[in-house]
Amino acid sequence: MLGKDRTDLINSRFSLFVSDETRPIFNHFLGKVLSSKTKETCEVTLSVDSHFPVEVQLSGIVSGNGENCLITAVETFDIKKIAELNKKELQRKNEELCKINGEKDKFFSIIAHDLRSPFNGFLGLTELMADGLSHMAPEEIQKTAMLMRNSAANLFRLLGNLLEWSRLQMGLATFNPDSILLMPEISEIMVLVLEAANKKGITVSYELPHDLIVYTDVNMLEVIIRNLVTNAVKFTPKGGNITVSAKYLPDMSVEIAISDKGIGMSKKIMDNLFRLDVNTNRKGTDGEYSTGLGLIICKDLVEKHGGKLWVESEEGKGSTFYFSLPANPYREKQENA
Repeated sequence: MLGKDRTDLINSRFSLFVSDETRPIFNHFLGKVLSSKTKETCEVTLSVDSHFPVEVQLSGIVSGNGENCLITAVETFDIKKIAELNKKELQRKNEELCKINGEKDKFFSIIAHDLRSPFNGFLGLTELMADGLSHMAPEEIQKTAMLMRNSAANLFRLLGNLLEWSRLQMGLATFNPDSILLMPEISEIMVLVLEAANKKGITVSYELPHDLIVYTDVNMLEVIIRNLVTNAVKFTPKGGNITVSAKYLPDMSVEIAISDKGIGMSKKIMDNLFRLDVNTNRKGTDGEYSTGLGLIICKDLVEKHGGKLWVESEEGKGSTFYFSLPANPYREKQENA
């Protein structure tokens, strides 16, 4: 019944295996057996390492001299209940399988199309330079080199996201949170993405307290901020602006927001934004590549912190991505000191 070896059960208390829901029934049954010394019966459910609960019928009686108590347990079966549980379990497995297949299809789609396209562009540019370098003007060489650099940067970001996503799926991503000042960390992360913003003439401003502290894994925070700001730059036209803000929330968490005045999104896109099995890919305002994988990685990393990620957007008016992280766990003690 318990799915355990006999030697592991010797000297164990039977009540430890009774489910929380039926433990009061078992305690009442045991009390009646010991006090009345008459035969008593009851039905309880056992908590075992199984997909389905095990239901047993207990019978107990105390010997005439009151020195011994004999309790027997017989496993009972409710065919209808087991059939219903089997149906629910099968449905759950099917949903998990559909999700896994959707993720697998998306993964192969990224490799087959989104990874192949920038490689083709990169190869075409290298062929152009290899075959016609001697006939190209310095301006043409510089323009081609810049296009090659952009292609290489897109490939590097995509490969980085693919690697991060695969590590998350395999459970290999380590989680080492610590209390850090948010503003200096964001300033350091932004160095990596400001070049793309500067090229489009996009202004990035900050609205967050300099003494705001979050409890986060620094490497994961870098991935989250980098992906969200890169997306904001990608879908903001030249001369636009992006705002990075943060504030404390009453529930001892921190809300961070990345806001842009770009092209925005329709409700249909937002509804499917964090799904791998639905294609929400769009090119940026300068034709930048997008796979949607970065947002899914951000959501997984935020949820690993116990937070949540959500978006507000309107077509033609821009988007704001919000996510929450734990605040400094010692903040309340410091404020009350």
